[in-house]
Amino acid sequence: MKAGDFLLSIGIVGSQQFIDEISKYYRLYPSFRIVSYTYTSPGELDALIECAVKECNFLMFSGIIPYHYAKKILIHFPIGSSYLSFNENMVALSLLSIYYHRSLTLSEVSIDLPRREFLEGVLSEAGIAESASFVKEYPWIYDSLEERELSIEEFVTYHSALYEDKKTALALTSIHAVYDQLQERGIPSMFMIQSVPTIKGGLEKAITLAELNQSKNSQVAAVCFKNIGNEQITLFAKSMQAKVTSSDSGLQLVLSNRGVLQTLILNQKLAGLFNEMTTIYGKISFGIGYGYTVKEAESHAITALEFAEKKPVERAVYLLDEEKKLTGPLFQNEERYALKNEDPLVKKLSGELKMSSKNLSRFLYFLQVHDFRPFSSHELADYFTISRRSAERMIKKLLDQQLLQVAGEEQPYEQGRPRSLYQAGSKLKGLR
Repeated sequence: MKAGDFLLSIGIVGSQQFIDEISKYYRLYPSFRIVSYTYTSPGELDALIECAVKECNFLMFSGIIPYHYAKKILIHFPIGSSYLSFNENMVALSLLSIYYHRSLTLSEVSIDLPRREFLEGVLSEAGIAESASFVKEYPWIYDSLEERELSIEEFVTYHSALYEDKKTALALTSIHAVYDQLQERGIPSMFMIQSVPTIKGGLEKAITLAELNQSKNSQVAAVCFKNIGNEQITLFAKSMQAKVTSSDSGLQLVLSNRGVLQTLILNQKLAGLFNEMTTIYGKISFGIGYGYTVKEAESHAITALEFAEKKPVERAVYLLDEEKKLTGPLFQNEERYALKNEDPLVKKLSGELKMSSKNLSRFLYFLQVHDFRPFSSHELADYFTISRRSAERMIKKLLDQQLLQVAGEEQPYEQGRPRSLYQAGSKLKGLR
């Protein structure tokens, strides 16, 4: 069954115990298709996730451990995800249960958890002076760059050895696979308690994030370029399962949706398509725009193309999203800028200069694209597509406000007058 067969499909990934608990609340969301994916050890997750990303629009994981294993696959798909966070409440409920039902002290319990601080926080806030003697943590799991594997056997051995040496009477674990193996070995053990509010809250959060993610993926995506033959554009659109249209400005546009384009970006297929076109046409620039309407996506794609054309490289691709955040050049050392500048200082300066915030923001990004190097009025005129006289008027306004300073001159031709060069003053550099 495909994700497109339903309005929204959400996959829940966890152990059988977790699925048994959370599935009780699926009925609260009848307008969603919620699918359970169970595993017994982290090693099974690769195949499970490969299947889930094809069937669902969003994935929720039972905790940080399955999410840690899945993230290397998730980065290749435009699918949203969340996980149930470990918290101090789980530790507090588990310790209360152990004390009330088993009458054990902390020194008689071996504990594993992501960070020791969760336990120390509970003891400190409860005013308990006693400290735990046997604690094993795995804080590296929160490091997004860490690709280490969690050794289930290491944790099982840790708890088992302490119990067999009669140093402990119970193992409290935060890892389902460890709990299952301890049970098989006959070691008294308990899995950290996940409260009903925590589970229901996690599911509700996943539903909300899934809706937001779906809204984004269904946005219009437009790709525009100049000086490309119609045949090549048609082939490009066909490979994206998209359609070709013309913009009001006369540019050829390829229209698709954000979800499709994000997939092509993540799996590098878009880079391959652009490389093929570069091989045929030489230096080439592309602009990608996202928006809630075709008009908005088209406008953003054209703006992104303007930035791409300023890059002196063989192939430059820029992307402008619905929040006017510019990313690029894609597939290289990309950076991100916010074209929608709501900085109060920008608004104040635009008023003093009698220049629109939009034009001042564009000027700031002109400086950024040129790495704040000295520039001439000719370069500014080319960037804004205005006359040299208009560019000089803009520069004069900025000089009068001491936002620019004269950096020197250049002599581009043997004959003729030298051109003045300008550079940003400290106030403008502070707006980077």
